[in-house]
Amino acid sequence: MLFGLFKRIDHTKKILIIHIAKTAGTSLRRMLEREYGAKHIYPGSFYLKRFDRGSYPMGSQMLRDYAGFPPHKVLVGHFTAAMADMVPVPYQTATFLREPIQRSLSMLSHFSHKLHIPVATLLENEQFMADNIADFQTRIMGADGVCDPHAVGTVDDDVLDRALGRLGSLDFVGITERFAESCRRFDSLFETRISKSIQRSNVLRPEGTELSDHIPQIEPLVRRDRILYDVALSRFNVH
Repeated sequence: MLFGLFKRIDHTKKILIIHIAKTAGTSLRRMLEREYGAKHIYPGSFYLKRFDRGSYPMGSQMLRDYAGFPPHKVLVGHFTAAMADMVPVPYQTATFLREPIQRSLSMLSHFSHKLHIPVATLLENEQFMADNIADFQTRIMGADGVCDPHAVGTVDDDVLDRALGRLGSLDFVGITERFAESCRRFDSLFETRISKSIQRSNVLRPEGTELSDHIPQIEPLVRRDRILYDVALSRFNVH
């Protein structure tokens, strides 16, 4: 039972999208907005303007406010995979994983432009690296009882073990580097047509070779993410 490919999907259930930053989750959300309508993706483009800087609210805030949510088909946010166990009704679950170095470079590039801070300076900021780079995907997938990513404590091998366990429990795990193929599999599983509306310019934006010099500094920080991603990719390749 790998990534939902052989699961019996209950299409009456809503879909919970665990949007790991810099894994093409925004592209996926916009495609689902075209599929179901913007008002049926919460909090998607129609609703995000209500929140600070147009960003997703914290997962803990979403749990507190859940009873007041508008009718929706898809619930999406930058929360941990544990959110699936914490919402009051069951959802189908989906996420994307990305090659750890490429995700890290994309995150560094994003914050460098947003904050007007050189990437080299961000790399020297231990708190920034701990919050946004170091085994970030493992933290999202392996959190236990915590829905806010930055509320997760130390990311150790126990967290990795839980993250690996979740690979088989989620209904769908896509691979960002295989976005088109992943979307076709998403369509097959959830009976959608998102693969017909892929906007490739929004997926895997090139970061430029100027960041490649930083790879040796990043690699030791994503050791567990590498294990998680390699297992996910291996399972994806089987099917």
